[in-house]
Amino acid sequence: MSSVQQDQAVEDEVKVKSVSNSKKDKSQSTSFLQRSRNAIMGAADAVRRVATKGAGAFVDDTKRTEALVQTNDGIIWSGCTNGLLVQWDGSGTRLQDFNRHPCAVQCFCTFGTRIYVGYVSGIIQILDLEGNIIAGWVAHNSPVLKLAVGNGSVYSLATHGGIRGWNIASPGPIDNIIRSELAAKELTYTRRHSIRILIGTWNVGQGRASQDALLSWLGSVVSDVGIVVVGLQEVDMGAGFLALSAAKETVRLYSHS
Repeated sequence: MSSVQQDQAVEDEVKVKSVSNSKKDKSQSTSFLQRSRNAIMGAADAVRRVATKGAGAFVDDTKRTEALVQTNDGIIWSGCTNGLLVQWDGSGTRLQDFNRHPCAVQCFCTFGTRIYVGYVSGIIQILDLEGNIIAGWVAHNSPVLKLAVGNGSVYSLATHGGIRGWNIASPGPIDNIIRSELAAKELTYTRRHSIRILIGTWNVGQGRASQDALLSWLGSVVSDVGIVVVGLQEVDMGAGFLALSAAKETVRLYSHS
């Protein structure tokens, strides 16, 4: 065998070993990620099993687990349809329960030592790792389906398709400063006015109201109030639209008379 052929054989052998080692490293990396994923999924499954243990084939619907999240201290949090928040360790041992809101938990996300909780009521709460409320606000007028962190904000998705972003640094020390400054200067940017509001309900499903009935109900007082609020009961799509149109027309007629 010539020296050129020998060099080529050595080079090919080095390439084979290099590819083999690369595949081995990739396989080990994939194996580690797979083991980590399996460990997290196993812990989540343990929590789900313990959460429904003793219920047999039927689970109390008010205690059904709706969402799970693992915080950076290794603790798993679950949220239930009755608003209950539960802490679990990695083996599925129940540690502590919290009642922070009476409505169903829909989703979680975490950032550092903060836990963001989205509820079916449209409210978002921020908790610390001990379960204490840091802040809470009405984020949407429909259930919060998903929470995600990115680009310095927490984003929330609601059932109506709306997405909103919330500054990840808020609430913080600067919020208290801004709040106190705004409160001190409230009179410079606010005006107070007295206003009368008429609020009533109409059971549309019980029967169709006549024009005279609407006039006697709304028309007699509409000129004395600034806002008229009408709630409709037992409404289907078509009847609700007609009832709302009739109420608006009655208010319009008397407000311009």
